[in-house]
Amino acid sequence: MGDFGAFFNIGLHHILEGYDHLLFLLGLILVARSWRSLLMVVSAFTVAHSTTLVLSALEVLSIPPIITETLIAASIVYVGIENTVRGSGENSHRWIVAGLFGLIHGAGFSGHLVGLLKGAVEQGSIWPALIGFNIGIEVGQIIVVLAALPLLWLADKQGVREKLVPEISRMIAAVGGVLVVARIWGIG
Repeated sequence: MGDFGAFFNIGLHHILEGYDHLLFLLGLILVARSWRSLLMVVSAFTVAHSTTLVLSALEVLSIPPIITETLIAASIVYVGIENTVRGSGENSHRWIVAGLFGLIHGAGFSGHLVGLLKGAVEQGSIWPALIGFNIGIEVGQIIVVLAALPLLWLADKQGVREKLVPEISRMIAAVGGVLVVARIWGIG
């Protein structure tokens, strides 16, 4: 399968098993009310995390895992609280939040990747592995977004989205808060 295919699978599984990244992504898309805003948010997150993923994997950027993992948890708290405070109305600046926190999430993705890339670096074939991992993450995100959209559409159709968004957002913020504490104490 080669480095690209192997690392594509690793990236795909990493995002689909990464409940913290998925909670953040869910928090972002919960309040997207148009295709344009959804595309802007997901694109900003993708570009930002891809940038720091590459920089970290190439060891240009190095942030201690305790910091990145705690900040990822804090991003979950932030997005949950922002959703609760602002409600399910459109937020034209949400892409900025997605991009800024995407930088941190990319550094977090790289923590898993750097050790795995050592073999590819020794063989001089880092780019297929790095690109495969990143595309795997992107495909995983697309799967999650496509799974969530029909549920959000149904909530809109049933007239319950306005009630669901704050409740789900409170749960997202609460889980994020638990993760912050757990990661600071080194238990999560």
